[in-house]
Amino acid sequence: MSSTSSIDIDVDRRLQERHWFISRILWVIMLALVLVALLGLTGSGGVLSRQHVAAGAAELDIPRVGRWSATDHLAVKVDQPAPNGLEILLPVKFAEIFAVEAVSPRPSSVTATAEGHRYAFDSSAEPGQRSIVFSIRPSRILLSSHMGRFEVNGARTADLPIAVLP
Repeated sequence: MSSTSSIDIDVDRRLQERHWFISRILWVIMLALVLVALLGLTGSGGVLSRQHVAAGAAELDIPRVGRWSATDHLAVKVDQPAPNGLEILLPVKFAEIFAVEAVSPRPSSVTATAEGHRYAFDSSAEPGQRSIVFSIRPSRILLSSHMGRFEVNGARTADLPIAVLP
């Protein structure tokens, strides 16, 4: 037994083509968002989420993109510390945006200055690399803004941009 019934459907070709065009645009936008996230421009990993800068003999690893209320870290590595110890200055604007939750190893002193917070660390004269890690947490959302110049034993970095996303 065969059926020869068919369904009559009105087809609006222009509407269908507009729908296809909009769908393709939305797919491109979604692909772009995935690529941005994979590169690290949404925070939490990726090759562009952090910035590595030098300040004299020290290397700083600073977040480029942070997430609001998420813990992150700022690391300072020095190959050969000065005989009188190590001093790190976190600029005022950085201290206004980020709360320092912990520092490892503990500093011997912390001084609030007009330029920012100056952390002093005792260090042995033995050769070898020293590493200081600050656990930081952004206290508010901030589109890309320059934080000022970080300083390690008198050597300054460039003015670094940091963004804090929701």
